[in-house]
Amino acid sequence: MLVVTIAHAQELKTATTHPMQYYLSLPDGWTAGKTWPVVVTIESANRDFHSIAAAFARARGNQPFLVAAPLVVTGGGSGFRDVPTFHYTDAAWREIDRVGDFAFDETGIAAVIADVHRLYGGEERYFLTGWEAGGHTVWAMTFRHPDQLRGVAPVTPNYLGRWMSEESFSSSTERARLPVRVFQSTHVPSPYIGQQAAHAVEIAKGHGFGDVSVVTVDKAHGPLAEEVMQFFRELLR
Repeated sequence: MLVVTIAHAQELKTATTHPMQYYLSLPDGWTAGKTWPVVVTIESANRDFHSIAAAFARARGNQPFLVAAPLVVTGGGSGFRDVPTFHYTDAAWREIDRVGDFAFDETGIAAVIADVHRLYGGEERYFLTGWEAGGHTVWAMTFRHPDQLRGVAPVTPNYLGRWMSEESFSSSTERARLPVRVFQSTHVPSPYIGQQAAHAVEIAKGHGFGDVSVVTVDKAHGPLAEEVMQFFRELLR
């Protein structure tokens, strides 16, 4: 039986059915043949994907979560294709151009979850978090696919309604009981972030998301990995 004992290692992988790349960290004591909860973390416009995976692996402690950090292209800004943290081939960038940034990330995250389920025993419904510009992606995935999620934790998130129309909001009954907790740092670089988060909460409640809350954390601006993982641990219990 294969047993993994290195709790915080992150390995860069590519989905088997999609060009999406992602860092994966297995929990201490991971074994094949069991089922494991999954956390997907969406990086900010910093695009330091390895570091965000490492932060959540550390915050996981001895809990049984698989941590996946996809190399999303919807993290805000422009002119990012030369950022060295991306490892996509020219063919992958052509595919992104063909389908569009969000379509690439939406289908790519689904492909990552399918691989993590098939290859590592990850649960098919997953926990989702992301901070600052990653909030654009987190909110869109939440509004479109609440039936695929176990819990959502946007952290000082941006929200401008990107990739959303009235028709794209899910009508799944799961949205009424999906736990969504927005974490707001007391030390944010701009008041507009808080305003955008408040607007997203209003939008969520107006579209039938019935378990949405907001908490304030007296910490520096960042992904708040410890607080998010504690929330997910509570939901796991």
